[in-house]
Amino acid sequence: MSYFLTEEQQLIRNSVREFCLDPSTRQAASADRKQGGFPYESWKLVAEKGYIGAYVPEAYGGQGYDFTTYFVILEMLSKMGNPASMVMGAHDLAILPLLYWGTEEQKKKYLVPLASGKAIGCGAVTDPAGLNNYPEWGMTVAEDGDDFVINGTKVLVTNAHAADIKIVFGKPSGSYFDTVYIVEKDMPGVETGFNEQKIVPGKADWGTVNLKNVKVPKANRVVDNGFGMYWFGPSFLSVCLSALTLGDTAFEKTLAFCKQRTRYERPLVDLQAVSHRLVNMAINNEISRNLIYNAIRLWDEQRYEECYRLACMSKVWIPEAINKNLHDAAILHGGIGFTPQALVSMMWVSSLQLEIAEMPADVHRDFVAETYGIKPGWKNGRP
Repeated sequence: MSYFLTEEQQLIRNSVREFCLDPSTRQAASADRKQGGFPYESWKLVAEKGYIGAYVPEAYGGQGYDFTTYFVILEMLSKMGNPASMVMGAHDLAILPLLYWGTEEQKKKYLVPLASGKAIGCGAVTDPAGLNNYPEWGMTVAEDGDDFVINGTKVLVTNAHAADIKIVFGKPSGSYFDTVYIVEKDMPGVETGFNEQKIVPGKADWGTVNLKNVKVPKANRVVDNGFGMYWFGPSFLSVCLSALTLGDTAFEKTLAFCKQRTRYERPLVDLQAVSHRLVNMAINNEISRNLIYNAIRLWDEQRYEECYRLACMSKVWIPEAINKNLHDAAILHGGIGFTPQALVSMMWVSSLQLEIAEMPADVHRDFVAETYGIKPGWKNGRP
């Protein structure tokens, strides 16, 4: 990847790596893994370095970096296994609608603490009826003087309990999101703590947000200002970046194993069938990295629609390609690959989550189709 990074971006990447190797950072990461749930200790240190919301302008609490630089930071944090990287994407889902749709007042009040990491955020999107099943969403919003009264449930929310500021996605008026509500953690009627258990063992702040007659000031309603939902592009690419980290790790672990493991006194890498699988893994990783960084550079050039299209394409291709990498990694490890110690099978299961997160591939194929003026058949007369 270094072949197109600027000198400053390479220096930032190196500084992130040094930060992750610092004893205090490693100690915090170890404590967070032992404790489980939201990684508060790592989050605090990452926020102090300015990595949280680094792409937000300085006037709103960020560092003013472009998104390419932010992705360089996020990829290195993820590659080095810093626990904060596992929740930053969910935090970004709270920042992005405020950054691109929010009023000046909303940005000053809520974006500043989110961008600095002083407040934790989440994007509460999925209804129990299904994320894209808008007509059957149970969420209701009623006017009551200067407030909106919200009732409903959001499930599978990352940072569900920890988030001080919960960006609750309202039911779309058409087929795209156009409204979110800023809900504060301590507002009466906000209930969290109902964590769903993931297939891969371990604790996570990943659960349900119940909203029972929650009064939200009308000033906390954030409406599409004409920008559209293009800001989902960086969010989709963040999921793809998480998948790429799994793909890179799988390749490195499997290459090392196949060099060390022998068959008939020859290393496994000497077998063409093995080397070809390894090469295919490397190709998948390289294509994935190029898709991600080409797309995010389009965003930095304010070519938002092009970025959105390529981000949706990336969300189709990358998680499926990385899932194939993890499959091959498990196979090449043989029986050892099915043990927790080898990690590859657990990573393989984790890669399924990234195929599902922020909508599976076929939904993104519909999004891509619409950028070419092709109306998905399922809409059946809907706008």
